[in-house]
Amino acid sequence: MIRRLSLALTVGLVALSVPGAAARAQDPGLRSAADAAGIEFGSAVTAGALSDEAYRNLLVDNVNMVSTVDELDTAVVQPRPGVYDFARADEVVDFAAANDMTVRGHRLVTSDGLPDWIVNGTWTAETLGKVLRDHVTTVVSHYAERNPGVVTQWDVVDEAFLPDGTLRNSIWRQVIGDDYLRIAFEAARAADPTAQLFYDDFYDDLSVTQDAVDNGVPIVPGATTERSSCADVAKCVGVQATIASLVGAGVPIDGIGLQARILSPNPLDVPQFTTWVEDLGLRWAITELDVPLPATEITNADSLAFQAQVYADTLSACADSTACNTFVTWGVTDRLPPSPDSTGGAFGGALWFDATDSPKPAFTAMQTVLDDAAPMAPATSSPSLTDATIAAATPSTTAEPAGDNGNDAGPATGLVIGGLALVVVAGIVIALRRRR
Repeated sequence: MIRRLSLALTVGLVALSVPGAAARAQDPGLRSAADAAGIEFGSAVTAGALSDEAYRNLLVDNVNMVSTVDELDTAVVQPRPGVYDFARADEVVDFAAANDMTVRGHRLVTSDGLPDWIVNGTWTAETLGKVLRDHVTTVVSHYAERNPGVVTQWDVVDEAFLPDGTLRNSIWRQVIGDDYLRIAFEAARAADPTAQLFYDDFYDDLSVTQDAVDNGVPIVPGATTERSSCADVAKCVGVQATIASLVGAGVPIDGIGLQARILSPNPLDVPQFTTWVEDLGLRWAITELDVPLPATEITNADSLAFQAQVYADTLSACADSTACNTFVTWGVTDRLPPSPDSTGGAFGGALWFDATDSPKPAFTAMQTVLDDAAPMAPATSSPSLTDATIAAATPSTTAEPAGDNGNDAGPATGLVIGGLALVVVAGIVIALRRRR
């Protein structure tokens, strides 16, 4: 309750556009706060976007993990039988390695993103099973050997279930049967015993409804604030039963990825929804969070406050759980979203920097959560005001970009008051110290 009240106050302060707050937010970014909180705080990244210097800087300042988007899809990585092309995925992984970040390898086995030679091939369970095993082994081994310790998580199987809780009739299931799930996870574990292996899917209401329409199944309600028990969501019931069976059989599954494309004003209650995952002894991760707003509401203060609350509540659920330490948003800036718009322009502004790369209220709201989640530092005596202290506090001559305040209202206010005191006493100008 204290965190929620603090967040509401912070969002309200952002809405009032406190002068100078923006420059302080973009200065430290969220990465140092995420590091202090011990959270893998990440963003989906496309290889093509990395040519943009401003975008690269946003990532370096704000996240400590990146996720691939479609760079590891089978059609991209193995466009022809036995011919592998890791160029695009390598760009993302190399960027992460150069900037001391970790990587989520998204996604090894799916029902889409497949090359024609697989979809239109003539297969038996044995021959296609070998293709699946060889593909997973080759991709995971490539990074385990080339960049050891960088790709720390894999979405081994992605979106395998329909809204009604049944498995999609993918080429893998048509030919191999349900056993393709076991084959994929076992191959990934053998290729990199140290990586965490996830099953990844989405459950929120509007996305699930659209998925039902696309696949010709009856409309099946998804998760909402009022319907956040796994037992109330058909897809979750199917996933839970299947994953429980696999775990019981010794299949190496470490966690469940929860995609969260929040188009609804009633996002699910994450702590309630994840109890089934923890009951199985598994971890859970937020893997594809974004919060699109109606196109006419992208700059509306109330809509931005709602967006901030969703980001913060979801992050807080992860930070408060012993079973979660991974939180990945589907991009960082509205200027370069990782996926094209699928709403026909009806929604937009889904991320936490706007189209000018300025931080939005969601930035400040998430920093509040991260700051609250960081362990308390031991108390120390206040240092005397020496020449060295004054020199360290002297402002840089480098111009700071505009944006919202990235610090909690309390600490920021304290620093400002301290700075004013020094101005009065010492006659010098003090700027907020960079946190990084």
